[in-house]
Amino acid sequence: MKFGVYLKKSLAAMITVIICLFLLGGCGKQQYPPLPKNAIAFEMGTFEDTGHDNALYGTIKYNGRLYVPYGIAGNSFRPEYVEKCVGYIIQDENSSYFVDLENKDRRLYTVKEDPNNNFLPEYDETVKLMNTPSFYRALDTNGKEIEIPGFVVASGDELWY
Repeated sequence: MKFGVYLKKSLAAMITVIICLFLLGGCGKQQYPPLPKNAIAFEMGTFEDTGHDNALYGTIKYNGRLYVPYGIAGNSFRPEYVEKCVGYIIQDENSSYFVDLENKDRRLYTVKEDPNNNFLPEYDETVKLMNTPSFYRALDTNGKEIEIPGFVVASGDELWY
């Protein structure tokens, strides 16, 4: 009889430990595609919006197109919407307050719902809490009617209006 009680307590303790390890190991953690071996090292550039308020925007260039910040991911955005990782933003004096050329944590992705790659989400792998991807939009889409994925929330910059 004592062995049965001991076995039940031991089993309950083991199950509790397994659940805790599972939860601490990343259950619920957002998972994005990994950085590929042929990752693009994106250098930041600048674009001046001379048509509105002369604001300066950080830019990236992907597949011959210039991208500028557009907005953030809304609550409906899920990591499984991401198609692939295309590269990372070089952490230098043009892109960050610190210089770390080996840092590859600010990554750029494509999304499945946007086959023309009009939007590229950026996700910082180092931010663990309240991390929301931001989106770059191709500058050549400015003033054009394009499909904007429902999970992209515009920041309201004058450039896009």
